[in-house]
Amino acid sequence: MKSVQLNNRQIGKFISNTEHLRHEKPHQYEKIRIHDGDIVLILYNSGKLVYEDNPHCNSIINPLVSKKSYDDRKDNTQKKSIKGHKTKARYYKNKQNYEQYNDISLSDYEYTIGSDETGKGEWFGPLVVTAVSTSKDENIKLREMGVKDSKKLDKKQITQLYHKIEELGIRHESIVLKPFSYNKLYNKFKSEGKNLNHLLAYLHTKLIKMLLEDTPSNDLLIIIDKFDIKKTNEYLNNNSLNVIQTENGERYTPVAAASIIAKYKYEKALHELEKRYNVKLNKKAKTSKIDKDILEKVAKTHFKNIKRYL
Repeated sequence: MKSVQLNNRQIGKFISNTEHLRHEKPHQYEKIRIHDGDIVLILYNSGKLVYEDNPHCNSIINPLVSKKSYDDRKDNTQKKSIKGHKTKARYYKNKQNYEQYNDISLSDYEYTIGSDETGKGEWFGPLVVTAVSTSKDENIKLREMGVKDSKKLDKKQITQLYHKIEELGIRHESIVLKPFSYNKLYNKFKSEGKNLNHLLAYLHTKLIKMLLEDTPSNDLLIIIDKFDIKKTNEYLNNNSLNVIQTENGERYTPVAAASIIAKYKYEKALHELEKRYNVKLNKKAKTSKIDKDILEKVAKTHFKNIKRYL
C-alpha cells in the first residue's frame, strides 16, 4: 500500500472522481473507504489517502498528485511575494491576496454551504449558529459587497451587510438558542455523556441538512469553521458529501456571510434579553449583580464564573 497527503481542493476532486465506485462503511478516523475489485482507496479524516499500488488506483491518484505539484508551486510563489511574514494567517491580512485565495478555493464548485457560530465563548447571551448556501455568482456578489469575517466589522457594518445579504436573497438558516433553551439542551447532552462539541456538531449539521434539501446541484462544497471534525462527520453521516472543517473558516465567503448573519442575530437577541430583564450583559458585567432567579435566563450556566456564583 502507498499513501499521499491531500489538501482540501484535492479531497474535493477525489470525492467527485470516485463517486461511481463501490464504497464501504468507513472505519474509525476514516472519511471514505472504497473497495471495488482491485481498486482499494482509504481517505482518512486527516486528508491522508492510502491506496493499492496498481494501474487502476494510480490512474486515479496521479492526476491528484500532479495537481498538488501545481498548487504547491503556486503557493511557493505567493510565499516569496510575502517574504518576512511568518505565517499564512498574517498573509491573509492583505485584502487582495485574501480574496484571491478565496476565489481559488471556491471556483471549482457550483454551490457552497458555509456555517459558523457566535456566542460560544461568552458566558452571557445566546448561542447562534447560521448556515448559508451560495452559488458561484452569489459568492462574487457577496465579496464585492464587502462581506468578510464579522470579527473585522463593527456593529454598524454588520447591520448594513446583514440587510444587503437579505436583499440579495441569499438562502440561510439560523438557530438562536437563548440561555434558558441553551442550558436545557446543554444539560441534555451532558446527561448523555456528551460535551459542547457534540451540541455544536448537532446544530451545524441540522442547518446544513436543511439547506441541502433545496440545493439544486451535487457539485457542492461544505465549509465549517473548525471545532471538531470527527463529531461533525458523525452527525452529518453522509460520506458522499465534500466537507471541509478548517480554522479561520471565515476567509471563505459563505462562512463569512454566515458569521455576519449569526453576529447580527446574536446582538439582536442580546438586546432583547437586556431589555426584558433590565440587565447589562457584556464581558465587564458582574454576575454578582444579576439576580440569581434570572441568571439561567441570561447566562450559560456551565461557565465556571456562573457555576461558582450559583
